[in-house]
Amino acid sequence: CTTKYIPVRSENVTVTEDFGVLKTKNYTLAVENRYWDKAPREVADYFTTFYITVKNRTSEKMKIKPENIGLLDEDGNQFDVVSLDYIEKFLLPKQMEYLMISNIEDDLFDFETEDEKNIFEKLVDDQKDFLQRWRNSKRNLMKYAFHFGTIQAGAQKSGFIYFPKLEARNNSCQIIFRGKNIDFIQNDVK
Repeated sequence: CTTKYIPVRSENVTVTEDFGVLKTKNYTLAVENRYWDKAPREVADYFTTFYITVKNRTSEKMKIKPENIGLLDEDGNQFDVVSLDYIEKFLLPKQMEYLMISNIEDDLFDFETEDEKNIFEKLVDDQKDFLQRWRNSKRNLMKYAFHFGTIQAGAQKSGFIYFPKLEARNNSCQIIFRGKNIDFIQNDVK
């Protein structure tokens, strides 16, 4: 179970569906606290995820860096965006670093029984399946992430950003983008 935060309407923020929308002369920022429901599922166990869209409203390129956005909990503690590289290293089991199934060949082993050979083959197949699931998970992390960098004039970028997991007792939070904030409260807090 994860905590859902909903945006709070304010003087500078409108709420459309579950998005807090902040519109300035230079950009429009839309932010939703969206649950990560793809592989790897463990993302939701360790990270608080937001789905954002940044639209460049200027006729010039706009550079967006991870340090342009932050998360504050209700006590004012700041959390920085977690990189995809960190997430991959954090979630990838250590034994995967030593997995070398592509180099394993049956003729290297002297199996005494057919059962031993079958057990070995099942182990190798399980490892191959695990590797394929991890490849799919990495693909999802890359595909659905917000990619920092340059946004062309009039263009927009969208995707997930990841922060360290907020504690469930936390009733509110803020996304801060370039000095402006969007407030969020827990869905069940009035």
